Amino acid sequence: MGAMRFMTTLINFCSIILAVRAEPYLVYANRRDIRLIDAGSDKPKTSHAVVINGLDDAAAVDFIYEEQYFFWTDINLARISKTFFNGTRGNEEEDIITSGLISNDGLACDWIGRKIYWTDSETKRIEVANLDGSSRKVLFWEDLDQPRAIALDPVNGYMYWTDWGELPKIERAGMDGTQRSVVIDENIYWPNGLTIDYEESRLFWADAKRTFIHSCNFDGSNRTSVVEGADLLPHPFALTLYRDTLYWTDWELHRISSCNKYNGSNRKVVKNDVFSPMDIHVYSAARQRKSNTNPCSKNNGGCSHLCLMAPNELHYSCACPTGVLLLEDQHTCADGPREILLLAKRRDIRRISLDTPDYTDVVIQLKDVKNAIAIDYDPIEGFMYWTDDEEHAIRRSKLDGTESEYIIQRDISSPDGIAVDWISRNLYWTDTGSNRIEVSRLNGTSRLVLIDDDLDEPRAIAVDPEDGYMYWTDWGENPKIERAALDGSHRKILINTSLNWPNGIAVDYEQRKIYWGDAQTDRIERADLDGRNRVILVDSSETPHIFGFSLLGDYVYWTDWQRRCIERVNKYTGKDRELIIDALPDLMGLKAIDLTKKSGTNPCNEENAGCSNLCFYKHAAVVCMCPTGLELHADKKTCIVPEAFLVFLRQNIGLRRIALETNNSDVAIPVVGAREGSALDFDFVGDRIYWFNRKTKEIMTAFMNGSGYEIVIEYGLEFPEDIAVDWTGKNLYWTDTGTDRIEVSRLDGSSRRVLIWEDVEAPTSLALDPVAGYMYWSEWSTPYRIARAHMDGTNRKVLMLVEGRANGLTIDYQARRLFWVDLDLSEIYSSNLDGSNKIQVVQDGITNPLGLTQYNEFIYWADLSAMTIERANKTSGAGREIIQGQQDHVLDIKVFHKSRQAGINKCNSHNGGCSDLCLAHPDGFRCKCEAHHTLNSDNTTCSAPEAFLIYSQRDTLNRMLFNFEEPDIVLPISETQTVKAVEYDFEAEIIFWIDKKNKKIMHAKSNGISPKPLVSGNDISPYDMAFEPYSKLIFWTCDSFNQINVVQANGTVMGAIVQKPHQKPRSIALLPLKGLMFWTNMQEGKPTLEQGSLDGYTNHLELISTGLYEPGPITADADSNRVYWFDHRLQAIEYVDITSGTRSRPVSDNIVKVVGLTVYGDFIYWVDKHMKCIKRANKNSGDNQQTMLGRMDLLTDILAVKKPTDASQPCSFRNGHCSHFCIPTGVGTARCSCPSHLNLHEDEVQCIEPPTCAPDYFACLSGNGECIPKTWLCDTEPDFFFVVGSCADDEFVCDDGSCVPEGNRCDGAPQCDDGSDEEACSEPCFHWQFVCKNKQCVDVENPLCDNITQCKDKSDEFNCTVSVRQSQTNDFKEKALVAAIIFSIVLAVIIITLVICCRRLNPSEALDNERYNSASQHNLSTVLVLNQLHKEQTTRKYLNSTVMMHPKTTNLTNSLKGNSSAGTGVNERPRPTGTSSCSSNSVSGYPKETLNPPPSPVTERSHFPVVYFNQPSPKLPLKSCYKHYKVRNIPPPPTPCSSDICNDSEPTTNLHKKRRKGGRYYKCVEVKYDLADPYPPPPTPQSCLSDNQESCPPSPSTERSYFNPYPPPPSPATDST
Repeated sequence: MGAMRFMTTLINFCSIILAVRAEPYLVYANRRDIRLIDAGSDKPKTSHAVVINGLDDAAAVDFIYEEQYFFWTDINLARISKTFFNGTRGNEEEDIITSGLISNDGLACDWIGRKIYWTDSETKRIEVANLDGSSRKVLFWEDLDQPRAIALDPVNGYMYWTDWGELPKIERAGMDGTQRSVVIDENIYWPNGLTIDYEESRLFWADAKRTFIHSCNFDGSNRTSVVEGADLLPHPFALTLYRDTLYWTDWELHRISSCNKYNGSNRKVVKNDVFSPMDIHVYSAARQRKSNTNPCSKNNGGCSHLCLMAPNELHYSCACPTGVLLLEDQHTCADGPREILLLAKRRDIRRISLDTPDYTDVVIQLKDVKNAIAIDYDPIEGFMYWTDDEEHAIRRSKLDGTESEYIIQRDISSPDGIAVDWISRNLYWTDTGSNRIEVSRLNGTSRLVLIDDDLDEPRAIAVDPEDGYMYWTDWGENPKIERAALDGSHRKILINTSLNWPNGIAVDYEQRKIYWGDAQTDRIERADLDGRNRVILVDSSETPHIFGFSLLGDYVYWTDWQRRCIERVNKYTGKDRELIIDALPDLMGLKAIDLTKKSGTNPCNEENAGCSNLCFYKHAAVVCMCPTGLELHADKKTCIVPEAFLVFLRQNIGLRRIALETNNSDVAIPVVGAREGSALDFDFVGDRIYWFNRKTKEIMTAFMNGSGYEIVIEYGLEFPEDIAVDWTGKNLYWTDTGTDRIEVSRLDGSSRRVLIWEDVEAPTSLALDPVAGYMYWSEWSTPYRIARAHMDGTNRKVLMLVEGRANGLTIDYQARRLFWVDLDLSEIYSSNLDGSNKIQVVQDGITNPLGLTQYNEFIYWADLSAMTIERANKTSGAGREIIQGQQDHVLDIKVFHKSRQAGINKCNSHNGGCSDLCLAHPDGFRCKCEAHHTLNSDNTTCSAPEAFLIYSQRDTLNRMLFNFEEPDIVLPISETQTVKAVEYDFEAEIIFWIDKKNKKIMHAKSNGISPKPLVSGNDISPYDMAFEPYSKLIFWTCDSFNQINVVQANGTVMGAIVQKPHQKPRSIALLPLKGLMFWTNMQEGKPTLEQGSLDGYTNHLELISTGLYEPGPITADADSNRVYWFDHRLQAIEYVDITSGTRSRPVSDNIVKVVGLTVYGDFIYWVDKHMKCIKRANKNSGDNQQTMLGRMDLLTDILAVKKPTDASQPCSFRNGHCSHFCIPTGVGTARCSCPSHLNLHEDEVQCIEPPTCAPDYFACLSGNGECIPKTWLCDTEPDFFFVVGSCADDEFVCDDGSCVPEGNRCDGAPQCDDGSDEEACSEPCFHWQFVCKNKQCVDVENPLCDNITQCKDKSDEFNCTVSVRQSQTNDFKEKALVAAIIFSIVLAVIIITLVICCRRLNPSEALDNERYNSASQHNLSTVLVLNQLHKEQTTRKYLNSTVMMHPKTTNLTNSLKGNSSAGTGVNERPRPTGTSSCSSNSVSGYPKETLNPPPSPVTERSHFPVVYFNQPSPKLPLKSCYKHYKVRNIPPPPTPCSSDICNDSEPTTNLHKKRRKGGRYYKCVEVKYDLADPYPPPPTPQSCLSDNQESCPPSPSTERSYFNPYPPPPSPATDST
């Protein structure tokens, strides 16, 4: 076996060697691989070797013959790679150029100088690099449009290339970029392939549009034709030459051909059926002849970097990598660029050298750059810093991409602007999500919030470390530019007039100026550093959306979203405007840098001026500050951890803190949602703070440093007044004056339970004593009182009645005293914990005390009127002093110290063994369960309730118990909008509800986990639903389609079961054990209550058909075999016994508008929307009517839930083995059934498709066997047809497709299920009506053969020959023409009369209207022309001979083949790719966002179904690519969202500002415009340059317009998308 393997390997090796060594050999790119082929072999199909396979999209290829290296470009991956191949070594692919490429069409190897050259038709560049990709340099970047093929003559030092752009040509230049000249520019259109005849010094090229191959001398003279003709060259792409033979590839023919190079004779097919032939070369030493001298072979020609062949005396030139200057010795390159631009471009960071005129953007190799916004640079350590809005982070790295790291990654919402203080080594940034300005050290440590008030939309920020100031822009409702000291103090507004969207800002340190750009006024302005002497530098509509902004030397640089370019202008004069880079989308922030300049100093530069953390230079002085959580020591330099500090809430300001040891100024605790806080407490061990947000009605938490923000309690809160932390049991208590409850939960919000809800009014302040097991609270209902209870809510007791409203309850745990503030008397009191020994502590000088806390020997309180925080001795009230002044609107206050939460109890260890809540008690603890759950006999674990009520309000889902032992609760479920109906799966604990507004059926776990849609769709409208618990099915009615549908609880759609013409099902109920379904049929004029099996069509009968007027909700009771319903007209609840038919009306009093019904036990429950209550009554008699809950707004439904008890139900196990419906028979067995569109298999278990349609046809859901081609599915056009011959000649065709005897037609007794045989029975017909075969009268005098079916039996369209139809059509046309002429004359007379009258009445107004109408007509006609030109070719659809249908249109555009041949012969030229959007001189049409021309054929690769199989071509809507906002009077937004992902250039929105906060950069939505909206629109224009978006149409002013459609040019650039 081993010998055989060796022989096989040897044979394969020899065959490869022979294949490689034979001549001539061709190497060609085949997209998926690169191959060698023996062109001289008689069997070229087998004489080939694969150099490398598994490629993505190889286009251009070349080689170094001597070293056997192959190089190729990959269009799709945008890279250049190489491999070594000689038949003996494995193919090892190596990427050498991986960035900065877009459409690298051409590639050529310099085998003498050992370089690679390539063209890129998208970047419009020709570049060169060493063979390993190093020392990359741009040679040409100007006057290039669509460069493609490239060929080298290194012996003579020349390079040649083709350009198929707007001015097609062939050019040549020295290989060093000198001596550029045009070789051919006449009779040339799409020059693709290019090759050199080195022996005869001639060029050969192929033109894919002119379909020829021509040749000429190197200077363009002596031009001759080699091959011409579309039949021979339908689409030549690349060509090469060997001796007297020319070889070329052809896209359309998929072949490699050859001919004589002189006259085109001896034409041959070298290889047929090439997958996708691209570039081609003769692989031979003769094609890479040696030079007698190689000036670069010795010591690289003396060049430090690149040694390039050149047509000069030395035969070479030295060159430098892109952006680096060549020094005066003409051999040595500078160490690197001196002046650069750093550019944040969303998905990457780029570097642009300003030293060289090419301004090439180089992508810095970084990972995971997702949405870079702003960028800055530290000249000391060489790090660049940038904000990433999608990563919610600030990052940094070196300029080469190394040492990349995250600096700030937590608790940052939408980082926007960024600024480096290179002297003090601090980093500043703005956060538009939290509206803050923050600072940290450059390594991310010592983070501190500097400014967090009165900021709306802070954006750009700049610092002046030498002068000690920072400057920032704010584009909120009141746009402004502000200044503050570097520590955040001395804040001042500099500019707030004639300012709309100030985006970028920069400081001129030498001239002492600030510069900024406004994206709405389109201005660049400057002013003094104090805001005076304001000057407009640039005022132009050609700066439509300034964003990034920077200063360097004498220039201002900026990025422009709208124009997708970078420009600069002289900072003194506003002149010398220059385009730096063009046609580059996603431009964000930029920073101009002089890498050699490191200037400036201040005292913080020397050992941080002695500060332990943050050092700020401020007005010739140094200020030390501490990060959040630390306080400055008395030495004013060292930061320490304070032993105790005051934490307080200020209205509209947020959480603040003051260290009690240092008594310094207050500092912010940077947390989200604290501005609207009203009550607070803390967990010392967990280092967390808790507060109530009065605006969102949520309880929130965060760490004391502001991080780790979470929502603890989100639902069911009304007006919580106070919260308190049980630090031993890790529980959270709160009072709610809106619900009059005291509740508790775990600190994470779980296991929530109501402790006190009866006989309590307006519970307000709250204090806990977990060690003793007591809780204390005040009640603000008269008489005012303070009460106490065990912490499990038992043993309640009123401690004392008080004179005024007691607030700020706090406990002195050491002295065992209770303190409180009397708001009405403005006094502070204390008493023993049992209410005895009440004393007055502070009496005089307090005007409006609010919060109160205690620490050591002092009590601390806030005075709302005096705007102070004060303290006094806790016993005598003596020693009063003001801790802090100017503290307005302090709502609550606490001392954060371990002594305030000292001591433990048994709940501290393993939660006391309790599964839910461990609540302190004077005797130890008690285990309690979350609301409505029951404590088991082990007194530690809990069980869920086995029976309960669920009721819904518009935006909430609620639960209550039948026994009233506990109050109702709000279920913690989100996305409950406009709830209409509810259902519940007891076993899975899943609740279902109908979202009326969004037309969905939603479901979630009862604990709120994973809310998501179960049923959704644009056209559906769920009305009611019912749950079948054994088969886990949801039955739901749809009032938009008048159906009953079924879906499994897992989302699997079962189909429609009731969908008959005369059915309008609305309310629905089930009896699952009996397999019965009940629904109201709201057919007009005759509503009924109907019954059927769960499949909808068996056992169908009308339960109630009389005395039913406006039936509303229904419910079914299994115990009594009754169906209950409410009638809105009768305002009564009725029922019917389904076994006996007995009907009764048990409830008719005190009932108005019932929207939900349910039955449990002996009671019927209902919700009355009008009376705002939930009631119940005896289900038999209606007696004992009782209101369970009152004052309930917006009630919508109610449901009784109980645990299923019948485990033997036949469908409970695996759905009774049925594939779809399992229907109990009521006697312990079940049968299987199917939806209406399926048939039951012979096994009586499986449902199968009706076997009526061919495999390539689709069976319609009507159940009548209609078939349409599957290609008609989802074509947006409904298919109407009938089946000829489905009924006999003597039968009538019902509307539902069934057949009845013709004799029964119009006999007064309906035979069709839908009653259609008794409709239109008006014979004898009037003289102007037509009599159908079925005696139907139709209101048309002669409907025969007019292609419009009028008769229900289709008899007006039977036996219609072509001649008959033509006759009828001509007759109709003649009548229509006469009628149209008469109508036009009458209309013209009327219009002329009106115009004359109007002009006489108001000549000026008539003139204005005339102008308006003229303009409108002009616009309308333009739209009509454009729409007509966008119409797709149409044809008819055909079925087999048994089916007829109305004519249908279909798209003939082949989705698997391009339209490259369309438009042949039209002489208009296509607009080139990437035409400058910045350099255009046209203002009105600016920018001319022309579409990048696609390759030719337009979808060349789609010819091959193995690659693109069954891909439908998209239907592109007609869209405006760009319209200047000044024309539309809609302002462009200042907030960046991707320039290439929005649906319009600059859309606006009327979204509330709060909604604009989230996802401001990368979540763009298509919205409707509201020109009256005061807020700016969402932030990003859509790019026409984006490859992944629907194409914007080209400008009609260009030659490739709608009116002159033209085939795409021949680029493979985008052929691989």
